[in-house]
Amino acid sequence: MAPKKKISRKELLKKPDEFITTSNRIYAWISQNLQSVILVGVAVILVVAALWGYLAYRSYREAQSQQKYFAAVGLKESEQQITKLKAVTGDFPGTSGSAKAWVSLGHLYFEKKDYPQAIQAYQTALNNGRFPQDFQTLIRENLAYALEEKGDLKGAAALFTQILNGTDPLLKENAHLNLARVYQKMNQTKEAKTTLQNFLKAYPNSNYAPMVRDRLARL
Repeated sequence: MAPKKKISRKELLKKPDEFITTSNRIYAWISQNLQSVILVGVAVILVVAALWGYLAYRSYREAQSQQKYFAAVGLKESEQQITKLKAVTGDFPGTSGSAKAWVSLGHLYFEKKDYPQAIQAYQTALNNGRFPQDFQTLIRENLAYALEEKGDLKGAAALFTQILNGTDPLLKENAHLNLARVYQKMNQTKEAKTTLQNFLKAYPNSNYAPMVRDRLARL
């Protein structure tokens, strides 16, 4: 096989530099398309400015919603609290302050025994708020209590079951007892017994165990 011909230094110097050639081509392309380049650059700047403005505005609304929320819950009269909290939900939808306001409204309506309004508030909080898992479990429990008080035992049982079968261990112990109580109200004695028996299996050393055994004996 014939050896490759070596290129002399003189021949190499005569060849155009690839970097320079590429740079010249880029420069020529930009020169020919200068207007398009300027338009693209302006568009990028406008997009970045709009994004920055949106993030700044969202941060401002978040801060305002939190401020208004804490001012509302700091009021002494429940009616004043309700009025101000409803204003937070109306003026700052989609913010964390609004989500917290719905939860607080649920508590206030529950205390007033206005269970339909409490149910709506808790459900809205769950639908629109981005709460940690344990906080969602607490809201579901409160929603279940409101449904039970309203007389929607089937809905309450479904929520207590959801808590019982969920991954959050926070309120599982209470969920057994609550679900058994609702089953008893629904005259589903067999289901109530099974739920209480499952409680004793899962929590044999619970402080509630003696009470559960007593309930089982009376079923």
